[in-house]
Formats: sequence, C-alpha cells, structure tokens
Amino acid sequence: MKRLWPLLLAGLAVPLVALADPLLEMEVCLDHFDLACATQVQDRVPSSDTISTDRSKMWLAFHEGRYADSVASLERLEAAGVRVEDLERGVPYRPTAEASKGMVESTRDGVAVRTYPGPDRILIDEALDVLEQSRGVYDKVFGAGPPHTIILDIFPTATRFIAASGIPPESVRTTGVIALSKWTRLLLTSPRALGRGYGWKDTVAHEYIHLVVAYNTQNRAPVWLQEGLAKHLETWWRGDRSGHLDAHSQSLLADAVRTGEFVPFEKFARSMAYLDSGEEAALAFAQVSTMVQFMLETTGPSGLESLMERVRDGEDAQTVVADLAGYDDFEAFRVGWRAWLRGLPLVQEQLASLPVVLDGEGGDFEGDPLLAHRPDLARFARLGDLLRQKGFHEAALVEYDKAADPAQPPSPLLLSRRAVCHGALGNGEEALSILQEGVGLYPEFTPLQKALGQLLAETGRHRPALEALVAAHDLNPYDPEVQALLVDLYTRVGDEAAARRHRRYGQILATGGVDDGESTVGPG
Repeated sequence: MKRLWPLLLAGLAVPLVALADPLLEMEVCLDHFDLACATQVQDRVPSSDTISTDRSKMWLAFHEGRYADSVASLERLEAAGVRVEDLERGVPYRPTAEASKGMVESTRDGVAVRTYPGPDRILIDEALDVLEQSRGVYDKVFGAGPPHTIILDIFPTATRFIAASGIPPESVRTTGVIALSKWTRLLLTSPRALGRGYGWKDTVAHEYIHLVVAYNTQNRAPVWLQEGLAKHLETWWRGDRSGHLDAHSQSLLADAVRTGEFVPFEKFARSMAYLDSGEEAALAFAQVSTMVQFMLETTGPSGLESLMERVRDGEDAQTVVADLAGYDDFEAFRVGWRAWLRGLPLVQEQLASLPVVLDGEGGDFEGDPLLAHRPDLARFARLGDLLRQKGFHEAALVEYDKAADPAQPPSPLLLSRRAVCHGALGNGEEALSILQEGVGLYPEFTPLQKALGQLLAETGRHRPALEALVAAHDLNPYDPEVQALLVDLYTRVGDEAAARRHRRYGQILATGGVDDGESTVGPG
C-alpha cells in the first residue's frame, strides 16, 4: 500500500501520535507493515465519522485477511457516495474476496494457513511447519518479526492467485512470479497449479523474509536488497546456510561475469515481476543473492540486524551494504563482488529456465525448456514416447537422440525418458548416471527426482532413494506413486512416524481431500 502521504512522511521525525489525521496515521502504520500500530489507530477513529471509520475498517480488514469485511466497508463507502475507484486503484479488495471464497483456515501459535477443501489439504501441516520454523529463524537473525499472526493464503490456481495479487497475468507467465508478500500477508500459488510443482516451501520462507525485512526497516529497503536477502536466506529455515545457487542460476551468473552484462537495478526497481524474461529474472536474483552472500562473508549473520537498523533509520541501503562489507562506497563494493564472483566454481554449461506452465496450459512438452519451443524436435520425442510405451526401448532411444540438439541446453524430459529406457534394458548404472546428471542440472524437474528415487529403491539403496523421493514430494506432493514409495521406504528404514504421515497424504489424495486434521472456516 504505497500512497503519497506515507512517502512524504517517511523522513519526518514526528511521532505518529502527533499526526492530526488518524487515517493518515493508519496509512503510515500499514506502509510500515505494523498491524499492531494500525489497530491502535483504529481504536481512535471517531465513530461519529462514518466515512473515516469505514475507510479505516476497510484497510485494516484487508491487511488482516478479513476480505468479506473489507468489501462490506467498501460497499458502504460506495453507497455513501465515496468515489471508490480511487480507493481500489492498485488494491484488489473485491477480486481477493472472490478468489478466497470457500477457503478454510488451519492455525498454530502465531501462524495461519488457508487452503481450499480438496487435495491442497496435503499442504497444510508442512506449510505450518515452514512458517513456524521461519519465524523462529528469521525473527532472530533480523532482530525482530511482525507480532501479528502471519497469514498464508494458498490459491489452487494461478488464475486465483493473479486476481488476489494484482500482478498482471503476463508478468506471472513471463517471469514466473507465483508468490507474493504484500499487505502484511503472504500469497502463494499451489504447486498443483504447475504440472511438475515447484520449490514451494523455500518460496514460503522467501516471502516471509520480505515481510520481516519490511517490518524491521519500516519498508525502506529497496527491491534489490529485499530480493537479495530473501533469495540468499530462503533455505535457512531448514538449516541450509550454504547460499547455494542452482546450476541454471550459476550458468547465467558465469556468463554475466564473462560478458559484464548484468541486470541493472533500475530494471527491477519496482519488482522482479516486471523484468523481460524468466532468464533475466533468474540472473537478477543470482546477482543480488550473491551480493548479500559477499557482504555476509565479512559481517556474518550478526550484520543483518545492523543492516535493518541503519536502513530503517534512513541510511542509503547501498552505502550501508558497502560499509558493512568494508568498502568506501557501493561502486568499490561492486568491483570487489565481481572479483569474488570470478573466483567461484560456477557452472559454465549453458542451461535454460524451466518454462512457466500454469493451470494445465499446453501439452506434454510445455514444461521442457527445449521441446516446448522446438516442434521439429518434439515430434521425435513424441515418437520415442510411443515406442517406449509399447516396450520398444532401443528404438525409443534412437528417437530421443534425434530429439536432442547439441547446440541447445539439455532437455530434462529427454534425460528422464532415456533413463527409463536404459533401466528397462537392464542398463541400471547408465540410467543412474543419466538421472544424477539430470538432477544436478535441473533439481526442480520433478520427474527426474522421482525416477532417480524409483531406481535407487529398486536396487535396495533406501537412504539415497528417500532423499530423491522427498525432494520429489517437496516439489509436487500430489503424486500417489511418490507417497506410496515413501510409505514403503520409511517403513523399511524403521521410521514409522514418517510412514504414517505419508500414508495419510496418500489418503488425502485418494479421497480428494478428506483429512482428519482440524480446520476452521477462513475468510469465506
């Protein structure tokens, strides 16, 4: 909720209580992601001023996730003759209420997850786990966290997410922005909306980091710093502080180091969502993530709290980052960062972004970075699939070889298909080698993780099989075969609690969402 008044007031050393207009004061509170402050102001809005009362109630209800109440206030304002078009500009009150109808809410202490009844029930426990662990980790490293209950709305389709987020559909499809931290809430597209799923757990943590940074800096951190912190720290909630970039991001960064063609900060000053392509967005994330990593090599995690305080107090973010890293200015920091990048063992192989395929769009090959854009090659892959399905695995391999282009990035789908054929032909080690290569290059391509887990399980390597199948589950928990394999493997290694959990997930899938877990009616 960026409006003119909070921007003008951001640099004033005036206590909020000194502001004459409670509405103006509430806007400042909400712009600072401070719901407790906004609630206190709400109590001081004169009840005799029905217009101001309804405006404040509308704002607060929307930020608290009470969408029907927010729309009710909006409609009262409309009935009173207020020009609501101005109030709705940039804030999707009514679309959010419509997109969230029928959601149910599950809560733990300080966190709430809302989903639609049905298969998305499978996400609830693990989403609550991620939120709880994120609060425990990120509130500590940044110095504080928002004291209000953190709401995560999981929308079953990209269409509903787009409606509730206000992000243009073309931006979602171009850059793959499928989650958002805004209005003191978190919005997420269900992994079910993407055919192969995605790393939704780290995405939840990523968006929570945005919320914590905005709260601790009074929303003064620029986009490049917000995204750098969120990207670099998004795995800390699960104990991984390596800052490891996937192979695709490394390849983009290596190319930029070689050519000097980085994405200028100005291009994503508003949001990563408005960049020109998924490739450009991936490079921008890699840039700012490694800048944060470079700074932290000097400061350690303790530097994050100081960073928050200084940015909140009005210091320029670039100046603060450079100073914390031991440089006189940001240009010197940038030179040092580029020299540091040149010393990293970055993947040099050319790779491609996995295409963004939403709500079942496209055909079998739309999720593959090579075949989605090469119908001439896709016809060979399709013939290979027909032969493989009829049991002619050697002939299928011939067609899959024709579908590959040595001048283009490797196809994860073809790697998966070739591995299946080699496994069927008794070439287990060749299949394993192909799958391990594929997972290394495309860790979020779920079919590769699943095939690797199946092959390892078949050969009795239960622990590594579990690792691959858990990765497949974390990307796409809606596959009954993966759930059944996890039940079997956890039983074999003696982890009955985990086996029960995945047995329950299998039941949720088999029954279309029936679950014994408790839930309460959400925003309705």
